[in-house]
Amino acid sequence: MKIQEKAIQYIPHQAPMVFIDDLVEMSEQGPVANLVIRPELLFCEAEGLPTWASIELMAQTISAYSGCKGQQQGQMPKVGFLLGTRKLALPVPFFEIGSTLLIRAEQQYLHEGLGQFACEIEYKDHKISALLSVYEPTGDQDHKENL
Repeated sequence: MKIQEKAIQYIPHQAPMVFIDDLVEMSEQGPVANLVIRPELLFCEAEGLPTWASIELMAQTISAYSGCKGQQQGQMPKVGFLLGTRKLALPVPFFEIGSTLLIRAEQQYLHEGLGQFACEIEYKDHKISALLSVYEPTGDQDHKENL
């Protein structure tokens, strides 16, 4: 389903730690988000945003997906944890300022808060992909005090 929602309403972060602009698509399999590379982004350099930030873009896309689904059930965005990544390949060192990225995350597995997502960032003629393992505590307790 195509949507155009500000992602910040679905993730438990505030500027300057927000690295996705909008959720542009939601399905049962996962979300699609976008980001316009701007000089004011945290970690941005004269050459652009270093591609090593890709893992955070992917993780926040997953977080927005979880937050959007939670909001549909009347829940606030929850803190989640990135447990690890596999198969991350970075074909270029920077995302150029002014370019728009599309970030996709496809749910491969989800059970009792533990999940794995196949993620991909579309940038010009490149596709940056990785498998992310994530965990979101289940239950009604607010886990922010455990951080």
